[in-house]
Amino acid sequence: MNYDIGYINLKYNLIKCFLFNADKAIVDISYSIKDKNLNIQVVLLDGFNLPQKKINDVKDSLLDFNIIIQQINLAKEKFNERKGEWQPQNYKWLDHLLFSKAEAL
Repeated sequence: MNYDIGYINLKYNLIKCFLFNADKAIVDISYSIKDKNLNIQVVLLDGFNLPQKKINDVKDSLLDFNIIIQQINLAKEKFNERKGEWQPQNYKWLDHLLFSKAEAL
């Protein structure tokens, strides 16, 4: 069997950095890759920011990439405003969805 080690490493490190002991304020994470650029979009509830340690952990875990992290803050009411519809209304996902709380709120 052939495995895409780069893909597995990327997913593993994103999950390890963002989802192990995940901050409850994170409601959605998506990402896109172009060449060696990894763009990560993190949606957080209003009043919260991604801790610098988490940002540093991502960058330290994925040294092969130029990492750009974009943070979007939304009121709890604005997240998943249209229940039953998969696509978010107040922002656009990047190419790959890593995590979404959806109707858990």
